[in-house]
Formats: sequence, structure tokens, C-alpha cells
Amino acid sequence: MSISQKHQMKIKTQYENVEGFNKGSLDTIITELVELVDNELKVGKGFNRELSVLFTNNKKIKELNYKYRKIFKETNVLSFSQDIFIEEIRDKTIIMGDIVISLEKIKFEAKMQSKLFLDHFTHIFLHGYMHLLGFDHIKKEEAQLMEATEIKILSQLSISNPYI
Repeated sequence: MSISQKHQMKIKTQYENVEGFNKGSLDTIITELVELVDNELKVGKGFNRELSVLFTNNKKIKELNYKYRKIFKETNVLSFSQDIFIEEIRDKTIIMGDIVISLEKIKFEAKMQSKLFLDHFTHIFLHGYMHLLGFDHIKKEEAQLMEATEIKILSQLSISNPYI
């Protein structure tokens, strides 16, 4: 497990049943991406926050997807928000939630879509983090806003639009 802290956000990462990935690079990407998103969306100023990220494989994420969503297949990311009202909390650490990522699924998708692994990983982590911030894609208007925000943030990292 590694812990990163920048701008009042503590990120705890755990790697379970994954090998062959540069954990330091992944930790750096998520730390920098959270900082970029928080600055771009003006999130979390004045609050201590904590985020947990589990990097795992298809088998584990499939189990979690079934347990919590009743969908029996692997996915690339699951987000579990704490659904709290930040306005009500002042001097405590806010638990943002948990993100679970299947590195195995992302690696497969990147290959199938002819994308760089780290670019696809960055997009999928961003997508999961934005869910924790209240973004969703159930309704068409929400999906358009979420995708546009992702595209804008990814472009700042020189990552092309993942939706085309």
C-alpha cells in the first residue's frame, strides 16, 4: 500500500492480484490527476479528504460488480461514493469513497482499442473519480456534461478524446 498526500487529499492505494504494472507510475498518475481535477473543478478547498483505490484483476472486480450491482461480468472501474454533504463537515476528514480498477481489463481494452495503456488508465481512473464527485451518465444531459469534462481534463494531459 502506498499513501500520497497533496492539497489536503490523502490517497491510499492497494494492489491485489496484479503483477507486471509499474505501481509507482500509476500512483503518480492518480495523484497528479486528482490534483488537476480538483483545481479544474474547484473541489475540496479547505477540506481534508481521503480516497481509497484498489487495483485488482478481472476476477475480483467481477465479484464486486455482482455483489454491489448484480451484474455478473468484469468491468474496468467501480466507484463507491460515500454520498455525504461536504457543507456539513468542517474539521474532519471527508472519506470521498473507493475506486476499484481492473488493470487486467484496462490493459485488454487498451490493446483492443489501439490506445496506450497509460492513456486509457488515466481516462478510466478519471471516470471513476468523477463519479465520486457526483458526475453520472444515466441521463443524456448528465452523460454529455461528464464526457465533456473528461475530454477537457484529458486534453490538458495531451490525451485525445476517448469517446471517438
